[in-house]
Amino acid sequence: MMGRVVLACIALALVFVSCAPEPPATEPVARGRQLYHSLGCANCHEPNLFGQRLGPPLDHIGTVAATRRSGLSAPDYIRQSIIDPGAFVVPGYQDSMPRDLGRDLSPTDLDALVAYLLSLK
Repeated sequence: MMGRVVLACIALALVFVSCAPEPPATEPVARGRQLYHSLGCANCHEPNLFGQRLGPPLDHIGTVAATRRSGLSAPDYIRQSIIDPGAFVVPGYQDSMPRDLGRDLSPTDLDALVAYLLSLK
């Protein structure tokens, strides 16, 4: 009987540990990845159940961003796209990105999100 109680306590502890929220990452790319998912970016920029996307794919944005606008570096293009989502609308997609995203991010979180997106090559 005591063995079952101990086993149940261990199982319960494992459930609590696995359900605990992930602590905020401190390394910029890891923090940016957390933000990408927690802010819901993947909801539009990754395929849904029907294989469709509302926003352009970001799989290789770290490379592609440097070629989107002449005179803009990849980091500047990505940052501007977050701060002013209507500035650069990719052909074939609507201007539907949330307008307040850039305003709601701290400078550190914005830098982290840009760092994560730049890592997607």
